[in-house]
Amino acid sequence: MRTLIATLLALGALSTGPALASSDMGCDHRLVPASVSYTDCASTALLAPGNDTRVNLALLMMDAHGAAAPATLPPADPLQRPERQVPFGWSSFSHRVLSPGRKGDDSGTWASGEGTVCVSHDRGQADFVEALKADRKLPEEERGRLAAARGAMACPVAEGATSSTNVMVSSAEGRAFAEYLRAAQAFYAGHHDPAPFLALTGSKQPWVREAARYMVGRAWALVAQANGFGTYGEVEHERMDTAALAKAAAALKAYLKSYPEGRYAASAHGLIRRVHWLAGDTDALVAAYGWQIDQRDAALRNLHAVELAQEIDVKLPEAGYLGKGAHPLLVATHVLRRMRKSGDDDSGRITRQEIDALRPRFKGREALHDYLLAAHAYFVDRAPHRVLELIPVETPSRPMDTLAFSRQTLRALALDALKDKDARIALTTLFPQAKTAYQRHTLELALAMHDERNGDIARVFAADSLVLDPALREQLLIHVAGPDLLRARADDAKASKRERALALYVLLYKQLTRGRHEEFLKDVKRLPAKIDTASGSYDKLGEMTALADFRWQGTREGYVCPPLQQIAATLAVDAGSRKARLCLGEFFRLNGYDRVESWSFAVGKDELGGSAGHFPGRAVPRQRIYQAIIDDAAASADERAYALFRAVNCYAPAGYNDCGGDDVPVATRKAWFSQLKNRYPNSSWAAQLRYYW
Repeated sequence: MRTLIATLLALGALSTGPALASSDMGCDHRLVPASVSYTDCASTALLAPGNDTRVNLALLMMDAHGAAAPATLPPADPLQRPERQVPFGWSSFSHRVLSPGRKGDDSGTWASGEGTVCVSHDRGQADFVEALKADRKLPEEERGRLAAARGAMACPVAEGATSSTNVMVSSAEGRAFAEYLRAAQAFYAGHHDPAPFLALTGSKQPWVREAARYMVGRAWALVAQANGFGTYGEVEHERMDTAALAKAAAALKAYLKSYPEGRYAASAHGLIRRVHWLAGDTDALVAAYGWQIDQRDAALRNLHAVELAQEIDVKLPEAGYLGKGAHPLLVATHVLRRMRKSGDDDSGRITRQEIDALRPRFKGREALHDYLLAAHAYFVDRAPHRVLELIPVETPSRPMDTLAFSRQTLRALALDALKDKDARIALTTLFPQAKTAYQRHTLELALAMHDERNGDIARVFAADSLVLDPALREQLLIHVAGPDLLRARADDAKASKRERALALYVLLYKQLTRGRHEEFLKDVKRLPAKIDTASGSYDKLGEMTALADFRWQGTREGYVCPPLQQIAATLAVDAGSRKARLCLGEFFRLNGYDRVESWSFAVGKDELGGSAGHFPGRAVPRQRIYQAIIDDAAASADERAYALFRAVNCYAPAGYNDCGGDDVPVATRKAWFSQLKNRYPNSSWAAQLRYYW
């Protein structure tokens, strides 16, 4: 099994942050519907300990905001290797859920967004022009000059740039806008004195008055943080100007009191959170996040749940998740994280008693608290029967939010763990209402694992199968399927072209590696007349599977070999043919199968594709062919010399075994080298070999 894994995944060019979470860099896709251990890519639609913390929190907040993640996937090329939809990492989740242009994976949040200088420049210009148009008392010629001056204003202002705000105006309205322009010009030039804006807070022009009151708080926030960052941009709370932070908070709260739904209310809330964070005031920050989580008005909230989850992950200390007044969704996120298993040390994992004690903090959200207890029973205590006691069966009649989906899916997984006869029905019942992102893929993974563990993977490929995800189907074809199922998929005219090709490729490859040469000769006739990929490709599962490999025409130089089908025909009659076995080794070596045992992409027993495969026999690694011929007294001098030559070269040039099988010590390689040089000194192979590794 490991041979095929390495060949198809390692040689097939396998593709697919912050302190409390992760990114997609180096994703570890373990194909399970819910994980207890955190890795870069362990998240599914089910609230689980192994999910990225940000994913759990974002999904819960989307529930709270009544916002569903999009269910559709971008179209994929039917001939390319299908991307695994589940499990997923934070980067793919945020890019899929957020609209283009939004930054869900901005791990450097402290250096951008609210509280920086130029973030408001473009919107500020649009607001200024809109305010000019709305003021009916403003003379038309002044409106034009003011708009042009604002349009000429840059951010950041270049050193030595002349002011663009000396606008000729005479009306009271024009003078108010011109004064605001001068204050804004100084602000974007790096002069963050609040005084110019403070002078405008009593302006009779409505927009100028509101914008100035907002900008007072913003300017104080910039004054406060002027010396508060270290050489590498790290926050140094002790260097913040605490007096300026207090003035910023007071000014922003005053703005919100006067304009609770004002034009800049959402930004003011963001700035207040920043002020609390810069001040190191965790309790105030927790309260601000609670307001943001509960805010159902998207205009006031301003941030998408994904963006807010990212900000919280970066800025909220871990203690804040259980801090005074922490929102139940923050508490739930923390509880799930503390269920994670890391190595063999369980001392830091949360206990059932600790979760029980948190029940008062879930008033009005008792279903979420019950879910946390059920998750603990399933993931930590490994007591699936308690899941059934905590979560009653419910047949969804409308699309499920994350909590409803998680409750019923966890119940189905618990039934499966108990080998209950109703487990499959419990899973399939959820499909019609699994409408939001990743829900259906998570269910498909769970259902595919159920059928695999029950020895019925043919059900996954039935005409009425609910498992449609091609990545999951390929996992089973590669790792588990037996000859009959592979033939059936290769011959099914209703299957996709890629699935048919992959099934045939796996069938022929396994026949060759397991010595089933007579069957290979029959099944190789299934090869299509036209094959799109060239033999020798290292990307066996790229645009098309490498079926062209099985039309290999042999070699005319070096160690001369006949075509592959002739080699197989010889082995079908005489499995011990040394020449044919050496040539089969040449086929694997020259067609990119050289590192089949040096990559460790083994499938775990607890994930999809980890059950005992249905393909009879075990793969014979190339090194074992050479060792058998080296030890064969009946082998000819040329056969043994070539076997010695190739056995030594298995470790070239870095000393790592590229040919599969168990590694042999350097002393053995030296003995092979000496045997070739001493016994077969006139062999061309002895002349070519200058080192051993």
